[in-house]
Amino acid sequence: MGKKDIVLTGIETNNLKGITINIKKNGINLIIGPSGSGKSSLAYDTVAAIGQHELSSMYADTIHEPEFKVESYSNMIVTIPIKQLNSNNNVRSTIGTYFSLSPCLAKIFSSLLDIPYDYFVLNKAENVCPSCMGIGYRKQLDPNKIVNYDVTIADVPIRCWTHGKEFYKQILKRFCEEKNIDIHKTFRELNEKERHDILYGISKRKYGIKYSVGNRKSSRTTKYYGIMTEIPMLKNYSPSDTFYSHILCETCGGEKYSQNHKDAKLCGFSIGELLLQPFDILLKWAENVNNEYSDSRVLFSLNQIKTFASKAIELNLGYLFLNRNIPSLSGGELQRLRLVQVFASQLSDMLIVLDEPTAGLSEIESKMVYDNIKALSLKHTLLIVDHHTMFYKDAASIIALGEGSGVNGGNLIDAKKYIQNQRNDFFLKPRPIHKMIHISLDNSVYNYNGVRLDLADNCMNIISGPSGIGKSTLLREYFTQYFENYTYINQKPLLGNSHSTVATDLNIFNKIVNIFAKEFKTEKSFFSNMVSADGACPKCFGTGVITYGSELQGQVSLICKECNGTGFNKKLAKYTILEKSILDIWKLTVDEAYDYFSKVNKDISNILQKANELLLGHLQIGQLTSSLSGGENLRVKLLKSVKSSTLIYGIDEPFKGLNNEEIYKVAQFLSKMENEGKTIIVVDHEIQSFKYFSKHIILQNNNGILCDNK
Repeated sequence: MGKKDIVLTGIETNNLKGITINIKKNGINLIIGPSGSGKSSLAYDTVAAIGQHELSSMYADTIHEPEFKVESYSNMIVTIPIKQLNSNNNVRSTIGTYFSLSPCLAKIFSSLLDIPYDYFVLNKAENVCPSCMGIGYRKQLDPNKIVNYDVTIADVPIRCWTHGKEFYKQILKRFCEEKNIDIHKTFRELNEKERHDILYGISKRKYGIKYSVGNRKSSRTTKYYGIMTEIPMLKNYSPSDTFYSHILCETCGGEKYSQNHKDAKLCGFSIGELLLQPFDILLKWAENVNNEYSDSRVLFSLNQIKTFASKAIELNLGYLFLNRNIPSLSGGELQRLRLVQVFASQLSDMLIVLDEPTAGLSEIESKMVYDNIKALSLKHTLLIVDHHTMFYKDAASIIALGEGSGVNGGNLIDAKKYIQNQRNDFFLKPRPIHKMIHISLDNSVYNYNGVRLDLADNCMNIISGPSGIGKSTLLREYFTQYFENYTYINQKPLLGNSHSTVATDLNIFNKIVNIFAKEFKTEKSFFSNMVSADGACPKCFGTGVITYGSELQGQVSLICKECNGTGFNKKLAKYTILEKSILDIWKLTVDEAYDYFSKVNKDISNILQKANELLLGHLQIGQLTSSLSGGENLRVKLLKSVKSSTLIYGIDEPFKGLNNEEIYKVAQFLSKMENEGKTIIVVDHEIQSFKYFSKHIILQNNNGILCDNK
């Protein structure tokens, strides 16, 4: 007799409508449906949360009240949730430390070289490189980020010299007169010596500069100091972090260990050198050590390294190395590394929950991941949120949610019918190419030497290529330095504070407050939930949540009952416009709010209509920014930037996690931007999206030069 199914009945977590599901053990269980239909609510906020709660309640000292809502559940097993999310910002956290492989190396070196284990531990001051204190790199101003190569010297090509630009114009002109540099040339047209003088030069004498800042007249007498000298010419000036890059430490070359450790070598490598070797070389080293030393003391550690490295190579992560820090990894890379860890684990019969494991991967990489997931299902139970059609054939069960998103989602729907609908052919004619943008850059960024690419101007361009080839580097680093009027948009969380909500992100918060203040002839503060505002809830101070505990002992955040999570003073409930108070509005979804504001304020309804077009209709107006998914973050950022003067957009994986119909809708939105004179450059792997683009670039790394493979 087979294992009994995991059964959950009456699930009402978030927008789920009292559904009942069966999860087949030792099989692939697939969850599909449109964005906002409740897939993550089911997979992570319910199933994974129950599995983890059941386990932790047996041993943990502090158990928080669960937030999942179910009638009953049975046959639950230990759950491992693995998300496509990387919120780790600890620069000392590396693949080696995060996955406990660095201690394995330390054990091997210590045992086979009769040296104490503590000698190889990096959290001891005496072991680390004194120059970088064991971080492996230092922060340095990056000329590639500072210089706009196509701006004339007269117009100041130094990007971070914006405040007091009149001062910089004058002193740069005086310095160029001293050095016989033509200020009418662009920075790109200067020779190497002239470029070096502007960036690193110091004038022989001081200049007296009179300039204006706003309506105020100022004067300053100083020598000229190039930006790379890091000597400010104006008081209280320092470039922001966006103009810095991480440069390998010259002393240790990124190894992190002190120079003494280079003498302790094993099979040709010191421990610091090994930390920088890609997994394929690390695997060969481990096999060599295994063959040369038959020592039972290190057998387990060697097997851990060999298993992890070989599986990482199989999942197309062979280019990574143990000293690569976790914050620099994409969500997809980190998820696949966690999958590697599951393969290396000695545990069995777990419920593994995966979030879009094939998203952001090429077809070859997707097939590799899929084959590994099938192998995992022999030993474990898999619950997967993914749209890739390859899962349909082997899935033990398919759970489809819909029909729509938000309040219109959360129901079980016919999976066969949903899949059939996604096979419909959506059509959007690509714009003809009339003009090309030729990009030729020889600047060195990370491990790349430059770029040779042709892009279609005022068209939609899509870039694909295998993981680690440099697609995000191209968008984030190279295009930023090449284009002046450029915005890069990714899935990283939106910047904000504890009061940041969908309303503030969509720039409708003040508009809504103004409408109520004007209607009831009061100060705006009366209808605001910002800190110290009259309208803020006195219990939670406007955040909508109350946090208990300390950072050391653990914290739990609960929805404030006083304001029902809106952050507003409950006295505002009696002030209504068309039968809705501002508290009511905060609980509306974007599509519900669109209907409401269509009768109240056209400006707000137009913004909400665009949000609907970008698949954000399921979000609540008062939903905290911190709760948004990566795809939602990206689409909100895109919406925010549409009204800017930006002409060129670099967008990192806008189609990730979307079904075919949703891909079409996002492509339609991008096409409207294209019609307004914008050039769109997208990095993505969703094959269904390729047909909507005028130009498809398959990226390759040709001796460090990023270029088109076609």
